[in-house]
Amino acid sequence: MKILKIMNCIVCSKKKKDFEVWSNKMIIAATYDSELQNHESIRKMTEKSVICHDCMQSIINKVHQNRK
Repeated sequence: MKILKIMNCIVCSKKKKDFEVWSNKMIIAATYDSELQNHESIRKMTEKSVICHDCMQSIINKVHQNRK
């Protein structure tokens, strides 16, 4: 039986399970999207910070919208 970790999103502060978050700046860096990597919330991440999928999608949408 796997034990799930509960973490707080640094953007919305909601408690999320470990499969519901982006937990590593290196994963975000692998997007090769400098505008996404430069977003204020992403820059605030530490090694232990997590961002939930909903907030991450919101950030991605804002970055794409700003390109238009």
